[in-house]
Amino acid sequence: MKEVIRALNIVKYFGETRILDNVSLEAHRGRIAVIMGPNGSGKSTLLKILALLIPPDDGRLEIDDSPIDFDSELEKRSLQKKIAYLPQRPPVLSASVFNNIYLPLRLRGASKEEAKKTTESILSILRLKEYAKINAHRLSGGQKQLLAIGRTLALNPEILLFDEPTASLAPNTAETVQDIVKRYVKEKNCYAVIVSHSITEAKKIADELYVLVSGKIKERFSGQISEAEILKWI
Repeated sequence: MKEVIRALNIVKYFGETRILDNVSLEAHRGRIAVIMGPNGSGKSTLLKILALLIPPDDGRLEIDDSPIDFDSELEKRSLQKKIAYLPQRPPVLSASVFNNIYLPLRLRGASKEEAKKTTESILSILRLKEYAKINAHRLSGGQKQLLAIGRTLALNPEILLFDEPTASLAPNTAETVQDIVKRYVKEKNCYAVIVSHSITEAKKIADELYVLVSGKIKERFSGQISEAEILKWI
């Protein structure tokens, strides 16, 4: 069995508009696949298919060599327990910053002591500890994004699917998040597909880079990334 997520010849329509046109992509354990492209190119739609939130109209998705049956709610629910999907503007709970991480951990079965220790550690790493007692809705947009990322990683997902996770963050904070995500993927040997708008970010974290334009993969890079080749499409 190969440990790989494969999207094979994915096609998706919205009405009569073909959003994704025979898109193929691979993501491997312990490596980060980054998707870049101009607005409206289908990046977020592809990520939602990978997250099993919407079905493709044609093509197939495989996880560890097993094709996904999008008609099976039982199969999708089982797999989605392993998936952490983070949209561009992730919601936060109407609760304290602390409880935004602590409560999901408790619901997943962590002991009070374990959940408290993990929550405090993550808030410290993300520099949110001083906000622990305030309602998360009072945070800035960037702070909410940080909190959502921390909450996601605290749950130890096997598959990370992040849609522009650092878009609303200050450069130094974005670098911190990039380092955390990259280290997490390597240490946990998990899958990661990240949509990014930043060439700097892509060059830092991507093991594979896909350039998606008008619903089609135009370039794929593995290893060294050519900024000039990316810029000609974006």
